[in-house]
Amino acid sequence: MKKNRYTVSLSVVGIISICYISWEIGSLLLFQVFPILLLIALLDLFPVRLLSGEEYSGSLAGILILLLAYGTIPALYGITLSSMINHFRKADFRPSQISLFQLLAAQGRYVLCFFGVHLMIQMIDGTSIYLQAGIGALTFSLLFMLLGELGKKANGNIPVRHNLVIKLKELTVPIVLCTVIVPHFLEHLSLGYMLHETVYILFILFFVIFFSYGYIRQVELRRRGIEEFIRIGELRISNRLKGHGHNVGVICEHLLELLGYPKKNRADLVNMATMHDIGKIMLPLDILTKRGALSLSEERQYQSHPVYSADIVLNITGDKQMSNWLLYHHERYDGKGYPSKLQAKEIPYESRIIYLCDQLEYLMRHFSQDEEVIRRLKGMSHKELDPELVSHIHVDTVACLRQHMLYTDIGSITELNSVIEHDKKHRELSSITGGTRLLKYQGTDSLRVHSDVSFTVLQDLEVLAERALVLSESFYEVLISQGNTYEAHFYPESDWVAIVLNDITPALQYREELHINTLRAYKDVISKLSHSKIDICLEPDEIRNELGEWMDEMEVNTRADVSSSRTLAVQHIPTEIQKQGSKKVMNIKLAVSEAVTNLIKHAEEGRIAVYRKNGRYQIYITDHGSGIPLHELPKTILVSGYSSKSSLGKGFALMYTLADRIMLHTSSEGTAILLEFNEVWEQVS
Repeated sequence: MKKNRYTVSLSVVGIISICYISWEIGSLLLFQVFPILLLIALLDLFPVRLLSGEEYSGSLAGILILLLAYGTIPALYGITLSSMINHFRKADFRPSQISLFQLLAAQGRYVLCFFGVHLMIQMIDGTSIYLQAGIGALTFSLLFMLLGELGKKANGNIPVRHNLVIKLKELTVPIVLCTVIVPHFLEHLSLGYMLHETVYILFILFFVIFFSYGYIRQVELRRRGIEEFIRIGELRISNRLKGHGHNVGVICEHLLELLGYPKKNRADLVNMATMHDIGKIMLPLDILTKRGALSLSEERQYQSHPVYSADIVLNITGDKQMSNWLLYHHERYDGKGYPSKLQAKEIPYESRIIYLCDQLEYLMRHFSQDEEVIRRLKGMSHKELDPELVSHIHVDTVACLRQHMLYTDIGSITELNSVIEHDKKHRELSSITGGTRLLKYQGTDSLRVHSDVSFTVLQDLEVLAERALVLSESFYEVLISQGNTYEAHFYPESDWVAIVLNDITPALQYREELHINTLRAYKDVISKLSHSKIDICLEPDEIRNELGEWMDEMEVNTRADVSSSRTLAVQHIPTEIQKQGSKKVMNIKLAVSEAVTNLIKHAEEGRIAVYRKNGRYQIYITDHGSGIPLHELPKTILVSGYSSKSSLGKGFALMYTLADRIMLHTSSEGTAILLEFNEVWEQVS
């Protein structure tokens, strides 16, 4: 709830009402009205869900009983109690989630509705008690709904009209309930009777909760099962995607609240948003993990994943409508999406919502500044995204969402002494070990008998074994301690955990040696083929040691940064030099453009920096991608026009032609490339 004139006014009303009832507390016959207050509390704690998804507690009946039997002050106490319980329940009774301002605003809304009821009942005083109860319930419900819609409009949200129709139909629930219950209580207005009725209702609620617990648990397990299934699929592709499905579901849940989307369909749409990429599990792994651009046939195969997602959902649920939500979730507002190239309102409303949530999660994952996320999101409006949906997302929305996002492994509850990694290279080499041990964890210090394992590793194994017992699931972690790397597999039983500990240090050392030897071989070959113009570096420090005076730098994230990189690369060259050496300047721009384009295509994000050293102009470009295939480089030098989708292709050949010298270091942790241009500064002298 945002602070604006409307909500501030409600909070002022809430403050005034609390001050008033505090002043009048002496006139409250607490002993007489206690059973009714208890009834209100029970009804608010255990509400029922209506057709629209809204919750209804029935506590209005207790408030009307207090008003008609005991007057304004007891009824105001009932209103305050109901308001507080509802607010605390919606915050899951967590103090950190409770906002005093929102609590006061909710109190103000309840009080305004109550005084509307009070005035209406005074106008029809003397009529049938059944009529008073029915009119009171209708007045309260209409005012409560009206104030809620005004609140949405004040917060910039557009109410969903067909949801409003459902709410109007649901007015029959409080009217019928209050018309039946209120007169019945008023006709038997005694302490003993009210206590009897309250206990009776409590007994009924107990059985309702008891028998509905299984259903509620199944719904929760279904949601958790979907998230876990999607998490496993994400890990199959890349650790960097971990939590993507969960995050998209969280964003969707918050966005639907802003949109006023019907609550009866929210759970289904949130689940679909969470599993929107489930179809990717049907694609070949080499397409999902391929470095660089895909071929046309591979691109068509990749674009089939929404079809697979739709088929999977249809087979699971049998719901064609939900299936279509996922089938079209990659359609763009401008008609350039896939698989059917629908545009604007042709795309299902829910598909547009899922696509917005998907793109927003990507931006939040890659940009830490909320303002930058909003700027880029608005740039996608009318193109990829529905502008009406985008208009509901603001900076404070993004800031709120970040508190619920999942970017790291939740399991790292305890601070481990060694570094825990999930790295594909460890998985590939897990079968090559320097020794395997079978350990049995049965409680604290039960692993200390293994003196041949370092103390820090044993400590970490104990923490992880405890986690395995708590979660009752098998998993594995990679531990690094004192220069050694271990792969630990945990298999929990009822009260103990079997641990298989593999020393994979020799495998990693062999891999590193193999990589260095490969670099040395290509270093010699490429140096000769390029007449020493290209230098393959074994270590990244070899390039950093060559850098001269730093001049400027910037981050590179999207294709929009290509133009900015060209500008950055030449803006520090004096104007007179640019005029005299226009061809050299053009070469610099073109080489930088190709290098940055390759970076975005293959690694998605990185950095470009400009240096000056002894008359040479240096462009230093780095990324954190998976490295480049060195076996393609000789072909780009020897074969004119050679290009491969998995290599630097024609882009590198162009850089080779334009630059005076290239230094390159690449590994699985990223790539660094230095482009040098001679005689840039001497041209004016």
